[in-house]
Amino acid sequence: MPTSIPRRRVLTAAAAGAASLAFGASAQSGYPDRPIKLIVPFAPGGATDITARMVADRLRIELGQPVVMDNRPGATGTIGTQAAMRSPADGYTLMFTTSTNQVIAPLLLEKPPYDGARDFAPITLLIHYLGVLMVSTSVPGKTLADFMAYAKQRPGKLNYASSGVGSTNHLLGELFKSRTGLDLVHVPYKGSAAAVQALAADEVQMYFDTVPNAQIWMKQGKVKVLALSSDARSSLMPGVPTLVELGVLDAGADYWMGLMAPLGTPAPVIARVREAAARGMASAEMQQFAANGGGEISTGTPEQFAKLLANEQRRWGEVIRRNNIRAE
Repeated sequence: MPTSIPRRRVLTAAAAGAASLAFGASAQSGYPDRPIKLIVPFAPGGATDITARMVADRLRIELGQPVVMDNRPGATGTIGTQAAMRSPADGYTLMFTTSTNQVIAPLLLEKPPYDGARDFAPITLLIHYLGVLMVSTSVPGKTLADFMAYAKQRPGKLNYASSGVGSTNHLLGELFKSRTGLDLVHVPYKGSAAAVQALAADEVQMYFDTVPNAQIWMKQGKVKVLALSSDARSSLMPGVPTLVELGVLDAGADYWMGLMAPLGTPAPVIARVREAAARGMASAEMQQFAANGGGEISTGTPEQFAKLLANEQRRWGEVIRRNNIRAE
């Protein structure tokens, strides 16, 4: 038979639970009442860090509390991401995240330290940077169809660059190959700067990159832009078609940045931060900042962000497994 519990103990436990819930609700209603820490899993000074600092300043304005940067670089962002995952789920530790550390990096490891789609509480997407498919000026023609016809006549003789094994543009290159049936040779470089320089020098014939990394060469006419990897055409390049509309991809594949919180962070806190981020990103300052860097503001709900994460994880996981790609 079950052991009976004294009525007084039951009432005491119920009262304690009610008091705890009341305290939690009270704390959330006053959120935030102290500084917030923003973990950035990359080193200071880079494009991700600069964007994170702009976002942190807008959150400071909208939330009325200081937002303190906490850069935790290393291991392609996985060190800082793990630190965020292990932080208290009280809304006072947030993480500025990217497609690299949140989705791709753990998939490249034999024993992933976290599941980017399940071990965090998504808040909102913030900004995405257009992916552009560029070819060398030595490649004849002006369209993607021209390039594909040229490449099909030269199987195994054309090269495509990446900024390193397992990088977003490496995976996108392999996805492009599988969807088009082209036989292209992967040539990894140490970073995007070296890769786009190689394209301009005709060491390689194709390269995927984001607009900020490639815009100097694009403006100088030293590379040709054939398509965008986004879902829809961009106002920045209205005449350039997307790989989706050309039937190469089923969905866009841009480099994105967003906000996360430790799993278990209260829903009212998530909603408060999401609303503040949406207002901040809608400001003229952030709109101009994004446009200057070839990016586009793209905020949404936590549910929409969660769906993006799950889709990205599935797509890149398939590419990584199919090509047996592992972190170097």
